[in-house]
Amino acid sequence: MRALLVSAFLLMSFTVEDQLADGKVLIEFNASFNKSNSYEALGRISGAKLYRIDIEAKPALKEKYNIKSVPTIIYFNDDQERYRWAAGIDMKLHVHHSEIQDVVNRY
Repeated sequence: MRALLVSAFLLMSFTVEDQLADGKVLIEFNASFNKSNSYEALGRISGAKLYRIDIEAKPALKEKYNIKSVPTIIYFNDDQERYRWAAGIDMKLHVHHSEIQDVVNRY
């Protein structure tokens, strides 16, 4: 169910800045051409609002957040970027969800 809610935001229009100002936020930036490499464990993270952004649909956010590879996950706390995980040349994120959870718990 949580994974469904995480994916549902793609259909909604929202202002990223409004979301970031509200505590702990994790955003996965990906592209439709790389959808098969979405970070499946994102829904397992708790204690933060979770979002997915398609940079092909919102190219201005790609520039704003300096996204160089997809997927990239950025963790924000109160509008400040605290941590970033970026895909390798294979366009996959090689990070265990527990590492991301540790960062969310710590900051």
